[in-house]
Amino acid sequence: MITVRELIAVGGFDEHAVLAGEAFLEKELQGVTSFDSPDGHRWLRPGEFVLTTGFPFIAQKEPNEAGLIRLIDSLYEVGTPGLSIKLGRYIESLPDAVIEHAVRKQMPILSFPMEKAWSDVIVPVVRYINDKQRTELDQTHAIYERFHQHLTSGAPVREIALLLQEILQAPVCVYSPSLRWKWASPSAAPFPDLDWIDKQCGQQSPLSLLKQPLAPLENGSYVRWLHLGQHIQGGILLKELHRDLHGWEKVAIEQSAALLSLEMERQRTVSETYQRFRNDFLQWLVSGHAGPEDVLSRRAEEVGWEIHDHYVAVAISVDVNDQTSMTSWKENHSLLEMINRALSKTVRSILSGLDRDNHILLLVPTESKESASVEERIDWLMSVLPSYRTYPVSIGVGRCHLGWTGIPQSYREAQISLRTSLQAHRYAHLTPGIPSLHIQHYRELALERILFAEQPNSEAKVLAQECLGKITQYDAEKNGQLLQTLHVFLQADGNHVDAATRLFVHKNTIKYRLQLIRELTGLHPENGQDQLLFRIALTVHTIGRHARV
Repeated sequence: MITVRELIAVGGFDEHAVLAGEAFLEKELQGVTSFDSPDGHRWLRPGEFVLTTGFPFIAQKEPNEAGLIRLIDSLYEVGTPGLSIKLGRYIESLPDAVIEHAVRKQMPILSFPMEKAWSDVIVPVVRYINDKQRTELDQTHAIYERFHQHLTSGAPVREIALLLQEILQAPVCVYSPSLRWKWASPSAAPFPDLDWIDKQCGQQSPLSLLKQPLAPLENGSYVRWLHLGQHIQGGILLKELHRDLHGWEKVAIEQSAALLSLEMERQRTVSETYQRFRNDFLQWLVSGHAGPEDVLSRRAEEVGWEIHDHYVAVAISVDVNDQTSMTSWKENHSLLEMINRALSKTVRSILSGLDRDNHILLLVPTESKESASVEERIDWLMSVLPSYRTYPVSIGVGRCHLGWTGIPQSYREAQISLRTSLQAHRYAHLTPGIPSLHIQHYRELALERILFAEQPNSEAKVLAQECLGKITQYDAEKNGQLLQTLHVFLQADGNHVDAATRLFVHKNTIKYRLQLIRELTGLHPENGQDQLLFRIALTVHTIGRHARV
């Protein structure tokens, strides 16, 4: 195809030939034809530029202005890129109304020289189009040859950016954050702002983007989106073009995208195989049969991990209401990929994979039981997951048990916490279309901690110490009566007046002491869930005290 501007030059038109629509001379045409019949537009094909004398309007004995406007409308409906009229034969000049109408319809109109024959324009234009198509085919063939040589020579895939720059004569950058690709041709530096691509990566590709992956940008550049399956994985950025691309240039871009997609598929296959080995390693680690430390370190090194001294287990699952379905596996697998992409850019020391239940398992390193690093990384995780908007996401967090031998216990606690979180999700009133995120820490559980613990007696004592330790310490140091007040308040079923009567104090004293308990423990004696925790803790505390007597 050529433009109307090219037709003016090739057809030998005068430099003042444009009568209307000068702003639309870049419209493309596929051929040139002529007609001088009132209904000649019926046999036009889209893209054909029209030559006419204007005789049809004389023949129909209608005003020139109305006839020309009708002609413009008919040609516009067909898809004609423009027309040329022999002025002076039947039409002396174009009325202003016709010019204005042509502009509204984006229809260029040229003045055809009286001395020229139709063939004086049609023949050279057709020859020019044929030559241009032949050149286009030759260029396209040369592109295929260059990429074939690139592929068969075994050249690194990262050199595609350089190859594409040589073809397009413009800066090129191949970017994929998940694969850590940022390959810029030598003249492409810098490509500073790539955050807008980061936000697209991992998202499902809309149908329009799958059909037209090459998109022009406002700054005169282009991006060719790279897809894997139906998800965006990155893009080829072409800077400083400020022009329409030739067909052979588009072929070069598509060839580049095809090779990059093959490399993406290869790396995904390698990554999935590698992830399966990592999943097996994690399952071996949480099973409690990890063996000697030297064996553990060697196996960790085989999957590219370095083992830390202490870990906290985190279990995550997408809630699709059927945890055994293929949908559940796919959603958890997709969520794991998203987490891994985020981990690759930030907290790389977290171990990640899928367990035997196809739940996501993260082992978060920590320095000690009281380390704030775990909370920081959980907060980071909570900030990453909201971008996953398909289904509700539940998270269960275990406690830190020192040493790598404590990982199995932390994992069991994370599983219990996850099941509790999933159950809470299913009974919650969720807003349709807005998936939620729910996290459950094992330390915040009450009855579940004792019911599902491997050693219920020990877990009950830990729970009692967590709930009552600071209260008993306060009573011992300040001769307080907080423990007694709490016990009586619970016996009175949370009635402040009844508790005050039993203790022979004012009800405000009860409220003051309960406020102290809240400040010491972070638990609310008036709250039903926290009351259950206190009841269990007081029962364990009482039984333990009498057992020692």
